[in-house]
Formats: sequence, C-alpha cells, structure tokens
Amino acid sequence: MKKRLYISLIVIAIVFFLVALSYYTSVGLSDMYIPADKHWQKKKIAKWSGKTGGRELSPVGQVEHGIYFVYKGRLMYMENSDGNVNEICKIPSEIVGILAKDNTVFWRECDDISSIYKADSYGNIVKLVDDTGKLYMEGESIYTLNVKHGLRKYDFNGKRIANRKDAIRFATKNTIFDDYVFYKGEDNQMLLGVPQYYKYDATKIKYFLHEVKFSRYYLEPEEWDSYDRENVIEYDDLAKKVDKEVRTGRIYNQVNGKDLDNYELQSIELSVWNFSDEVDGYIYLYGNQKITYLDKEYKRKSEEMILEEKYSDDNREKFTCKISVKAVFRISVDDIKNSSNETYVNYERVSKSPDIPGDWSRFIVNNKNVYVINEDEYTDKEAYRNLYIYSIDVDTGLNKEVYKKKRLFLGNESPEIFATDKYIFIYEYGDYGEKQCITRINRDGSNPILVMDENGEVVMEPQRR
Repeated sequence: MKKRLYISLIVIAIVFFLVALSYYTSVGLSDMYIPADKHWQKKKIAKWSGKTGGRELSPVGQVEHGIYFVYKGRLMYMENSDGNVNEICKIPSEIVGILAKDNTVFWRECDDISSIYKADSYGNIVKLVDDTGKLYMEGESIYTLNVKHGLRKYDFNGKRIANRKDAIRFATKNTIFDDYVFYKGEDNQMLLGVPQYYKYDATKIKYFLHEVKFSRYYLEPEEWDSYDRENVIEYDDLAKKVDKEVRTGRIYNQVNGKDLDNYELQSIELSVWNFSDEVDGYIYLYGNQKITYLDKEYKRKSEEMILEEKYSDDNREKFTCKISVKAVFRISVDDIKNSSNETYVNYERVSKSPDIPGDWSRFIVNNKNVYVINEDEYTDKEAYRNLYIYSIDVDTGLNKEVYKKKRLFLGNESPEIFATDKYIFIYEYGDYGEKQCITRINRDGSNPILVMDENGEVVMEPQRR
C-alpha cells in the first residue's frame, strides 16, 4: 500500500512538473522579459540609462574647462581660459574619434579598430578592452554596437556590465538612448530595437524590433503606386497641416501652375538620409519629404483612356502634382519609444525655408541650432572651391549663411564640422586624407582661426574670410 502511494505521488509530481514546464515554455517564457516601467528593478534600469542619449565618437569633445580634439594620431587639448593648445599624447596610427568625460578621454585607433583605449589629462594611456563596432558614451558607461555582438555595455574601466546580442540586425546608421537602438536598415526602413528586461536579472535584455513609420498614404493606390491598400489611413493632423501649408503657398511652391482645387492629397512620404544622436529630447532627421496630389477627376477621366494611356508617364505627370523638399525634421525620443508597427510617428519640420543649396546631409545640432556644411560643386578644374556653413534656428526654422571660405585643398575630400558651446571646428582634408587642417570659428562665423596647418603645427593665426 505504501509502495502504491509512493508511486502515485511520483506520478503526480511528474505530471505537475510537465504541466508547469508546458506552461512556462508556452506562456511563461514570453513573460520573462518585461518593460522597464514594470520591472521591480526599474530604479536600477533608470540609473543605467542616464536619460541623456548616447554620444558617438567625434574628433572634438568638450569638457568643463576646455576642449579635446584630434589631429591624426595626436590628442590635443585647448584651454578655455587662454585658448592655448597642448598635445596630450601621440600614437603611431590615427585616432578615429574621441569621447571625453571630465579628465578622461576614450578613443579607437584607425589601425586597431577592435580595441578601446583611454587616456587621462597627463597623457597616460590604458588599453581597456578588445571589442568592435560603433563606440558610444551614455551617462557613466560606454557602449559598443554592431550586428555580430549587438549592444555591449562597459564601465569606464573596461568591465562588461551587459550584453544585448539581438539589439540590431543590419544598419547603415544608428544611435542609442535609454537602452533603445534607433537605426536605418538595409532597405532604408527606420527601425527601433525596444528593450525588455529579464524579470530576475535586469542586466539581461531581449530586444523586440519594429519599423518606425513616417510615410502616410491617404488614397487608394493607383496602378503605378508602390504601396498596398492596407496601408491607406484616414486624413490625420499631419495631412491637414501639410495640405494647408501647400494650398496657402506658405512653405511649398512647386505646384507648377496647377490648380490644387482640382486635386486631393494622396500621400506624404519621408525618406530619411541621415540623423543625429539624441539632442535635448529629439532626434534630428535630414531627408526628403515628397507630397503627392491626385486629380479628383482621375477615375472618371481614366475610364476614357486606352490602356497605353493609363500607364504612360505623361499621364501620371498630368494627373498628379508632386512636391519634393529636402529639409531637417525632428521627432521626439518619447514618440519613438511609444511607436509600434501599428502606429505612425509624428514629426515636425525644423527648416522652414528649404533654400540651402546642394546635398547637405553632413549636419550637426548644438544649442538650438542645426549647422550645415556645404561646398561648391566639384569639377576637375584646378581651382579652389568655396565651402559654406549655414545655421538653422530650431525655434524659428530660419536659416542663414554664417561663414564662407576658400577650401584649403584641391580635390573632392569632403570637409567636416563639429560644434562646442562656443565654437565650430572645420576639418579639411587633402591627398586622400593625408593632409589635414583644422580651422576654428565662433558659432556666429566670426573670428576664424587656423588652429593646425597641414604640417601638424599649432598655428592659432587669424584667417581672412
């Protein structure tokens, strides 16, 4: 009798175990990772995130009492008090970029991209860790991000704190904020890696990916349209705002003499070409907004057409009105976080007068201004072209040219700009990057100073505009 009871208890225990295991694998597993606001360690998670957004490597880094900057393989420091420039340390290969925090600077070498180093203000160099990918700093941590290893987090001594392998699939550009990964995929979609934290260990994170959708479609697609019927939505606030701006002519002026009273808004599409890190709660986007209107009588008119006419490019142009503008837009980080595959993200245009010439995807955002660098079109003629710096006020949307100069080098190596609270640094390159000069200007374009010449000498001489 005791033996039977013992066996029965064992069977019951096995059945209970199997039922529990089945529940865990079918339901419980998906519930083991939860959002930060529902986690019992949410205060710890918030401490990790810093709520400031990640900063990517840059040749220029600002600290409280001065500015660190890179010239090839040399780490330089400029004092705020007197503007003096001193060399902190020098290495055989080029420094890709730096991340500055108080008196500590982190960097990668161009010839050793798998390693991360740091140096103090006295030039003492320490190798921290071997790791590949883009390098970021957020709060009191540094991060590496790549497709193979995902998102890895380290303290300032190189100790790995967390590893998030599924943070990203493929990216042409990316940024991080509060453990989220915002990036551009291989098909130019804008994607978001959303963190979910393991119930019993908040250092373990599982990522759920979805598309961040900017483009809207309001009318049933025609034969030539690339979107599907299920993507059609009702007119929303963005449609009403853009439509009003177009019809009043306040912003857009590309209607080509067509009477928009005979047209209705079909779509508003946004192609993102470049974007910033988080700045004051926003991600700034540079891209092309395409607004399409369709003739209200197109259905009736198309019935009178032969098949060849319906599909002809001439008739597409005749029955549509397309407006395209390159501009800076912005989207709040909170809106990105709250997005999903089922929602469309709200965004706003920053630049109100899209009249800056050329393709100026190289831009930076600093202290309520977007700074854009552009240059004259490249030709093979032996002539020095001009480069231009524009500023766009993020509150008014108005832009102005703040600086213009002759390029220091021939060729087609693109210059770069980097900003601090007081200055804009202009990096110019020649001979495929072998030559390099650094110019510093005030943020309003005044007082141009040649900081370092092509020989690597500290010059600090005023430049003619």
